[in-house]
Amino acid sequence: MVDNVNLRGMAQTGCDATTIGVLDLYMGAAYYVDRIAEAGLTAVSANVLDESTGDLLVPPYVIVERGGVKFGITGVLNPDFKIRTDNDIESHGAVVSDPVEALRKYIPEIRRRVDLVVVLSHSGLTRSKDIAGEVEGIDIMVVGNHNAHAAQPYEVGETLMMQPGYRGQAICDYRLGFDADGTYKSYSGKTVVLDNKVPADAAMALVLKEHKLMVEAASKQRVADQATERRLRREARNAAAAERYKEDCIGVNGSCKRCHQDEYDQWQTTAHASAFETLEKSLQSTNPECLSCHTTGQRDLPGDGSVTVPADLRGVQCEACHGLGAEHSRDGSYGRTTVATCIGCHDSDNSPDFNFPQYLAKVTH
Repeated sequence: MVDNVNLRGMAQTGCDATTIGVLDLYMGAAYYVDRIAEAGLTAVSANVLDESTGDLLVPPYVIVERGGVKFGITGVLNPDFKIRTDNDIESHGAVVSDPVEALRKYIPEIRRRVDLVVVLSHSGLTRSKDIAGEVEGIDIMVVGNHNAHAAQPYEVGETLMMQPGYRGQAICDYRLGFDADGTYKSYSGKTVVLDNKVPADAAMALVLKEHKLMVEAASKQRVADQATERRLRREARNAAAAERYKEDCIGVNGSCKRCHQDEYDQWQTTAHASAFETLEKSLQSTNPECLSCHTTGQRDLPGDGSVTVPADLRGVQCEACHGLGAEHSRDGSYGRTTVATCIGCHDSDNSPDFNFPQYLAKVTH
């Protein structure tokens, strides 16, 4: 994935060219091109095209000269790899063509202008070997997107293979030999593992430290933002739930006692009136399984204990036994209690000794 600190590090080490990898288009093709330019790097690819225009996304190759020798550097991406993108990106905006066909098109052109052709193959080990065997004219291939490094260089046909592994944990340190007229003759060297025995570069260490601090700060901010988002969702859910219950149940203080003062006074002497307090004493006042029977109208609470029961609906109030106040009628049918009224809470688990006549006598007004 394109990361500014990675690009800054590559630029700082004097990287001549890079190619498009499977994670580089995570934020989209245009974003990648902009970040490469911003870092002052050169990206090459012979087979990654702009989806909207059909043109190559970056130049197919670059020519650099070192010690009087001209190197032509190109790159390819394995089209079988899945290009991952950010969830907010609808399309990465790129098309990956066949790497063999692309290299067969460009390598003859490159060879006419340089002494050695180098292919950066972000294709995995097996596919890179296949490409080296199928395409003529590749002098050196750097194998990308393969986790293991090769301690020594090796050959596939006429192509010298360099395999540094991944995550920047090793680097290929090879020497090329040329004769007097500049013709390539030999190679030597090895892959160096960048472990604790290799001293850190002070400037690069500073870049990495700055990056780690930035990532840590961003992570902390993300956690804080997520916590705030959860809190706001919880508060909105609580408010909506509380409002819904208030609409369904008016509560004993809301209306009932204005006309039924005697019944209200008697109710206050019963265990029903202090049902919520028993939960508080047993530290179960947020347990949804308990609240449904120790409060009024709280039968569909979420199971995570996130809803606070409104104070005016705590305890087993009038509507818990007689029905919603909004459905109060004057024909004598409202308020009747039967066994069915009680056994929803006084079941065999919670009230194994329940006896309807005896229990009803304790609360009858």
